[in-house]
Amino acid sequence: MRKYFTTLSLAVLTVILFSCNNKNSKENNTQTPVESSGNLASKVLSANELDSIVSLIIDISAKDFYKNQQPAPVNFSDVKLKYIKKQNGEELYILCGRFITIDKQETPFATVKNIDYEQWVGTSALTYCQDSKEILYTKSDLSSALKTKFESLKK
Repeated sequence: MRKYFTTLSLAVLTVILFSCNNKNSKENNTQTPVESSGNLASKVLSANELDSIVSLIIDISAKDFYKNQQPAPVNFSDVKLKYIKKQNGEELYILCGRFITIDKQETPFATVKNIDYEQWVGTSALTYCQDSKEILYTKSDLSSALKTKFESLKK
């Protein structure tokens, strides 16, 4: 009798564990992992969260270029979304790339989304971009998105 209850208890426990595992796998299907150089990053963002971050940082970067950059960019290249972990565990999102001026000079930049934002141009931008991990974003070309946003501000 004791053996029967032990077997029955194990069977019930197994069914419960499998049903919980199945529920979690369904929830994970609605999220997009933040990927860095082929490895999963520590944080999982939903597609909407990632789109929101991209939209916000593109907007911030374009506005800063429009207001402050002389000579003004005529194009952008190699624009990527990246992140670094702060000491408190918070993730800092960075838009890295190069802007191109009318005389075809290419200059690196980094737009850092923190509590507010910071825009770094030149060699100081390289520090942020070299030490950060890329978030693969394939929904749109970030160089084109930044150029489109920048051009819309000039009108």
